[in-house]
Amino acid sequence: MTVAGVQKLIKRRGPFETSPSLLDYLTMDVYAFPAGHASRAAMVSKFFLSHLVLAVPLRILLVLWAFCVGLSRVMIGRHHITDVISGFIIGYFQFRLVELVWMSSNTCQMLISAW
Repeated sequence: MTVAGVQKLIKRRGPFETSPSLLDYLTMDVYAFPAGHASRAAMVSKFFLSHLVLAVPLRILLVLWAFCVGLSRVMIGRHHITDVISGFIIGYFQFRLVELVWMSSNTCQMLISAW
C-alpha cells in the first residue's frame, strides 16, 4: 500500500515506450516511482537475513537475489534506476515497521490464552 500510495502521489511514468496494457491497469502497475518489486525484494531479504540463521553463501545469494530483482526491472524497461533505489529504501523502512510491530510467539500465545 505504501508503494501504491507514493506511485499515485508522484505519478512518474516508467521508461517503457509502449502504453501500459490492460493487465497493468488491473494490477495498478501504471506508474514507476518507486519500484514495488524492489521494495518487496528488499523487505523480504532483510527479513530473512534478520530472522533466519543462514550460512554465508546463502546470505550472499539472498542479497544477490534482491539486487537482481531491481536490476531486472531496469533491464526490461519498466523502471529508472532511481525508481529501484527508492524502492529498496522504502522496502528497508517497511522492514523496520514490521520489526516495530513484530510479536514473539510467546507474546502471541499469551494474548490468545488471555481471550
